[in-house]
Amino acid sequence: MASVELEPAAISPQSRYSVMRTIFAILLRAIGLILTIVLAFTVGVWSSRYMVARGSPLSTDMYGPWQQWRDIGRESADPYTRAHVVTTGKLRISADSAGTFEARTDSQGARLHSSCNYVVEGANMRGLWWSLAVFDARGNLISNDADRYEFTADTIAPNPNGSFVVTLGRDARPGNWLPTSGAGRLVLVLTVLDPATGLSADERAERNKHLPVITREGCS
Repeated sequence: MASVELEPAAISPQSRYSVMRTIFAILLRAIGLILTIVLAFTVGVWSSRYMVARGSPLSTDMYGPWQQWRDIGRESADPYTRAHVVTTGKLRISADSAGTFEARTDSQGARLHSSCNYVVEGANMRGLWWSLAVFDARGNLISNDADRYEFTADTIAPNPNGSFVVTLGRDARPGNWLPTSGAGRLVLVLTVLDPATGLSADERAERNKHLPVITREGCS
């Protein structure tokens, strides 16, 4: 019986090109999908960390250079506010009892830095107790030989009309001076306690209109 030998069918160059093009397209889609997932994850983590550390219009209010976490210490606080309190490790007074304001820039929007000198001018707080302190970017008090870390309504030397001026700088100055040493980036924290009877929403709004102005004098 005669044997029959079968030869494999030849694959045309056009068919090979079509197969390679399909494989290449699949690889491109897979790489694109992976990059999209990585990008989305990275952006999500970064934006969450930023909102926890610095806040957003969803959780904070801005009054010039001063930022306030509006629901801090309240039961209605959003997750970002709660996470901010936990991650910073600071004791936060409820927004129902005090206004706590943080400034990382001067009133012109330039980042606060220990290489510059600043003048902080505040209006008369009209009997409210307050404190003004300066921290480094990590939230630590700035070590200095003068052992000066804050001024309060009790320790400030006010102007005759009840307003006050505080200077920030590395070199000692007369008057209400807070040293910044070589701390680098700075954060000013102003805390204003409500009276025992509390403040109405209108009274809080009026208070927040008159927060101190921060002016940079010069840098070295």
